[in-house]
Amino acid sequence: MQNEMMNIVKQFSDSAMASAKKIGELNMKTFETLATKQADLVKSCVEMGAKNAEAATKVKDLSELSALQQDVARTCGEKWVANMREATEMLTAVRDELTAIMEEAAKYTQAGAEQAVEAGKKAATEAVEKTTEAVEKATAEVVEMTKEAAEKTVDATKKAAAKAKAA
Repeated sequence: MQNEMMNIVKQFSDSAMASAKKIGELNMKTFETLATKQADLVKSCVEMGAKNAEAATKVKDLSELSALQQDVARTCGEKWVANMREATEMLTAVRDELTAIMEEAAKYTQAGAEQAVEAGKKAATEAVEKTTEAVEKATAEVVEMTKEAAEKTVDATKKAAAKAKAA
């Protein structure tokens, strides 16, 4: 029973560690992907700003400069919106993966609990069987000793009665 319970605890610990490792790897991958996307987006907007500044030196009038700035702002804004959509989709997928990991861990926990209950039932049944066997053995010994004592008492009574008759 003790070894079986230790195995169940070990399996539970191994499962918990595997789940924690999966979660850690998923978090690291998510962070790296988001950081890369954000860095690329900022780099792109900075490059657009630099191009805008260079182009601003070549414009002929204020309306041309205004149109150029609006174009840069619109393009950068569109990239931010697209980046946010991608990030939202990615985080939704991450949430689904985390949910799957937690559901798997919950199933294992339930299975481990069921194994522990079964092991406990088995141990209790074995203990009751051993106790019953010991009680039956002790009872048989007491019965045998009682028979022997009764036979000796009968023999002693007969001897005493024979002596009393002879005397």
